Amino acid sequence: MSSRKIDVDIITFNIAINCCCHSNRVDYAFSLLLSAFKRGFVPDVFTYTTLIRGLLSQHKSAEARLFFTNLIKLNELQPNVVAYSTMINGLCKTGHTEMALWLLRFMEKSECKPNTVTYTTVIDSLCQHGLVDDALILQSEMMEKGILPNVWTYSPLIQVLCKLNRWEELSLLLEQMIEDLNISPNVYTFTILVDAYAKSGKLDDAKQIIKIMNERGEYPNIVTYNSLMQAYCSQGQMDEALDVLSTIKSKKMMPNCYTYNILLDAYCRELKLDIAMVLYRNMECEGLSPTVVTHNILLHGLCRLGKTLEALAFFYKIQELGHKPEIVTYQTLLGGLCKSNYVDKALSFFQTMECNGLIPESKTYNIIICGCLWNKKYNEASKLVHKMVDCGFSADAITTSLLQQILTKVQDPTLLAMHQKCLQSGNYEQ
Repeated sequence: MSSRKIDVDIITFNIAINCCCHSNRVDYAFSLLLSAFKRGFVPDVFTYTTLIRGLLSQHKSAEARLFFTNLIKLNELQPNVVAYSTMINGLCKTGHTEMALWLLRFMEKSECKPNTVTYTTVIDSLCQHGLVDDALILQSEMMEKGILPNVWTYSPLIQVLCKLNRWEELSLLLEQMIEDLNISPNVYTFTILVDAYAKSGKLDDAKQIIKIMNERGEYPNIVTYNSLMQAYCSQGQMDEALDVLSTIKSKKMMPNCYTYNILLDAYCRELKLDIAMVLYRNMECEGLSPTVVTHNILLHGLCRLGKTLEALAFFYKIQELGHKPEIVTYQTLLGGLCKSNYVDKALSFFQTMECNGLIPESKTYNIIICGCLWNKKYNEASKLVHKMVDCGFSADAITTSLLQQILTKVQDPTLLAMHQKCLQSGNYEQ
């Protein structure tokens, strides 16, 4: 660009610096910074934030802190609260919560004090990393400084307390939020509570939350109803789960694939495959495209009922429709074929999988080896173990156990040595 007399500016340099940092070439990035200075450009907050992130990505936190503090001392960077918050947000999003917290503390000592957004960003990051106690302390500190939290400050705290089943602390936090500070939860916050109560089997509490939502004018969305439906399904209350589906439709909301997957999985687990297939067809009639997960659920249901050949036919049908199966799909069918004593079909299907470019996992090999043993095909099982090792897989505890069974029927010095090595490594004892 320079040789062709095409003008460059600080934005051009920022893009190049960002690229170098993402490519783990922070040395190049700093060379570009010097080049920008030589051309008379003034680096902005984005430039310096990018360089700090680049240093952190190479685990140079001490250098990043020194660089930042020197910028402040030399008056090269005079950030305002928005600039600080932007930098802290970037650090949190890239997993550098410790550095973000240090920068927050730096702000507290400077003339540019953090605001609600700044604290909320760090609290959210702490919660995402499971540091809930640190997040609660920081939330208390901000209130002591007269900085009021908002609903987005409370939401990550509520979510992490729910995950950890710390219900008493959750109640106190909700009381502080709603009664003391008069902060009304939004749909996102209410949905967190519905999901948490539902997963903990507290269905009455979950329904009460939805009632409160409607009273406050924060109407449940599809995610809220999906959480409630999941809870009913997990407790086998299928009529109530279908009522939730009716409610979703009556409120002019569109069920999504996840909604139907919840119901399909529940009916397949109860071996009510006829109802599951009706729901599957309804799903397609409503214009929803089934996902790989949807097909895996139905294939698993067919295999559980021993309808393995129907499952295989269904597999080929969805392939014709352009749906690409994944490794779990093949493992489900391999397991079904082996349990139904169609081990020859399973071996052929295993080869089809490899021809389609899917690389078998250790679990895939264990399934087909197990099938060979059940059907007394010991030589085939032996060959598969050899192939598994040739492909770079190390034998795990299950494979080691299968090896022991093979060796009772097949005299193979290589397998014997492999088995002894596994025993020495402790795999069998797992």
